[in-house]
Amino acid sequence: MLTNIGLSIIIIAWLFQLIVSLKKKNKLSFSFVILYSLGVLLLVVGAFSSGMATLATINLISLLASLSVLITITIKK
Repeated sequence: MLTNIGLSIIIIAWLFQLIVSLKKKNKLSFSFVILYSLGVLLLVVGAFSSGMATLATINLISLLASLSVLITITIKK
């Protein structure tokens, strides 16, 4: 269940980013990174809950990378 919700949020984030990118070239949206991070967080929780430690760890690395981007975007504002 959490995996489906997490992936749905990630899809919404990518669609939102696509719209922003079409309007403003090469701009990474703060909202996109937030939605993406939330989606990946749910994937991490869902994977750990299902006993899939390897998948959870890989998603956790992705979450840390997206949070690093979020911090960078926040600092540059």
